[in-house]
Amino acid sequence: MIRFSVDPNYAGKNLPGWFMVASYLQKSIGQRVKFIPYKDFDEARNAVLSGEIDIVYANPFDWVFFMNEIGFLPIAKPRNHFDEVIVCSKKYKSYLELTKPIKIISAHKKTFVHMVGLFLLEKAEIDLDSCKFNFSGSYQSVIKNVLQSEYDIGFVLSEVYEKSSVIIKSQLNILDVSNDGFVFHAFCISPRLIELQKSITESILNFNSKLLDDIGFEGFETISEDEIFTISSLANEYIGSLNREAS
Repeated sequence: MIRFSVDPNYAGKNLPGWFMVASYLQKSIGQRVKFIPYKDFDEARNAVLSGEIDIVYANPFDWVFFMNEIGFLPIAKPRNHFDEVIVCSKKYKSYLELTKPIKIISAHKKTFVHMVGLFLLEKAEIDLDSCKFNFSGSYQSVIKNVLQSEYDIGFVLSEVYEKSSVIIKSQLNILDVSNDGFVFHAFCISPRLIELQKSITESILNFNSKLLDDIGFEGFETISEDEIFTISSLANEYIGSLNREAS
């Protein structure tokens, strides 16, 4: 049996669609595929690292980590769909209004969203030593905490913000947004599925229109070695900084 999972951010939405992805893959590659959703980043990450998952649609930080640590192979990315970051606030309309210490809520320290959020703050010449960070486990809970005015600003995946209700967006001020257009989630496979790599990849690239609508994408395409190198370099540099910080 092949066990399949997705980034918890996606497990929390379009859930029926991801079960359909598992059914589609099962029919396409001729092997039983079981979809296993997880509620938070740590639970999902640990499941992959402990060998409980064979195929995963992972955020960029995780697919680089899985590739480095346990030999997972990124095989497909969403077409015209990149991970951008929004810095939002309910209380403030610009960085200039912030007062120290700046209370910041983020989903998880080990995500590209948090890393890019830090880059945006540094670009805006915000002193990171004046910031106090907390982590909520999901982007939806980041928005909730910001709306409750418990934190000055929050780091949110732009896709989550865009799909929020009009009422929620009307209460949030966008202080900053990335526009890099190169970081992405990816389907990855375990080394034990290497013989099925071609079959699995072709199945993903040929998702039908209904299935794509069900999970909210226009299509998938292969990943170049240059893309893997670029994103890996950024992720590894950030991972290194976390390790130095912990030591």
